[in-house]
Amino acid sequence: MSSESGQEASKKGPQQPQSSAAHTNNANASAASSSSSSSSDAEQELNEALESGFRPLTRMERRQLWLREYGEQDVALQMWIQLVEQHDLEIEMMLQMHGLLIFGVMVSTAHYAQFYIDLNEETHREHDPDTADALRKYYTALVPPPDQPEYGPEGLPIVYHYIHMRDVTILSGGHKFKVPYWRGKASRVDAFVVGATVGD
Repeated sequence: MSSESGQEASKKGPQQPQSSAAHTNNANASAASSSSSSSSDAEQELNEALESGFRPLTRMERRQLWLREYGEQDVALQMWIQLVEQHDLEIEMMLQMHGLLIFGVMVSTAHYAQFYIDLNEETHREHDPDTADALRKYYTALVPPPDQPEYGPEGLPIVYHYIHMRDVTILSGGHKFKVPYWRGKASRVDAFVVGATVGD
């Protein structure tokens, strides 16, 4: 019995122990797979939380949401928006968005909101005061607080989602449109030029 076992072992040859490199590679692959899986799971949990709206986001979920939003932003454009909002500046600018050229003067959210508050007061206050009150409440809520910090409660920089402009000219396919005030998503801007003005 023992001789048969020995013959069988000699046919197979001596077994080589696995090298430490093989163990390391397996461990690295396992760690990478685990990391990718946990990242995917976290992203899925965040999406489910946003869709359900039934519970507050955790700190990790808020951070992931911020990273997603910030990744869509132009950092230089964010800087200009921040300057306008915090120092009440007005800056001539041209924006390029989805083939449109938008010329105007970038202003703070407060100036944009006040224009429409005044407009709606004139339009609705006398005949429909409830509508005037609702619109005033809506536009007032758009304005960030004057003491808004540069960083949020999670220690992450504040992201400005919208740009506001006045005396706006929009060029599209050879056509020209003029509007008193305009509001657009900062993440949808393809390019911008500071100091540009529309030609005659």
